Amino acid sequence: MKKRIGVTCSEELQNDKYIHFIKQDYLQAIIAAQGIPVLLPPVPIEDIDMQLDMIDGLMIIGGCDVNPLLYHENPLPLLGETDYPRDLYEIALIKKATQKNIPIFGVCRGLQVINVAFGGTLYQDLSYAPQKILLHSQKERRECASHTINIQENSFLYPIFQDRGYVNSFHHQAIDHLGKGLKAVAYSEDQMIEAIEHISLPITAVQFHPEDMCKTDQKMQEIFNQFVAKC
Repeated sequence: MKKRIGVTCSEELQNDKYIHFIKQDYLQAIIAAQGIPVLLPPVPIEDIDMQLDMIDGLMIIGGCDVNPLLYHENPLPLLGETDYPRDLYEIALIKKATQKNIPIFGVCRGLQVINVAFGGTLYQDLSYAPQKILLHSQKERRECASHTINIQENSFLYPIFQDRGYVNSFHHQAIDHLGKGLKAVAYSEDQMIEAIEHISLPITAVQFHPEDMCKTDQKMQEIFNQFVAKC
């Protein structure tokens, strides 16, 4: 039986109505990994268990900024657009999936919201970090790498890339303080966290967008293959 992978949706206001959507690249990467994607639009918190009963794994995708009130900060001037209802839904989804021991994989915003769900904080904009920062919102095509990452041994990425990888980058926020039980397993040259995993739960996440690079870089597809295989 192929594994059913629940995938969260992005939201966008069009003609005074919110639409829910997902980039095809996420779905194609799951299908190529022999999984069956199942789209998960936001539902009332009390109905999340029914969604989770339908899936074997959970993917939290990219999107807008996480509302800083959820990590006990007030908004700073360079904060981007946020979506509080989506934040609340995804955090509840992550917590309930964790209780059911459902494997979770996060991409970009997905990494950030996982960190917040476990009590961590974010830099609301990379310019607020104390060190000198590289360009993390690349001017290159999405399917092309723009910077390197250094990967720790014994991490989920190490069997794929060894100690160094080439990744794309489309974010202006990043992890500041790690959430409880999470550990950083990859860093960019400016010491921004590029990948995390939980010390005991089947939770992994990356700050880059492997789904955009899968067609041209088999290593990026292998990230999805690895995730679906453990679901």
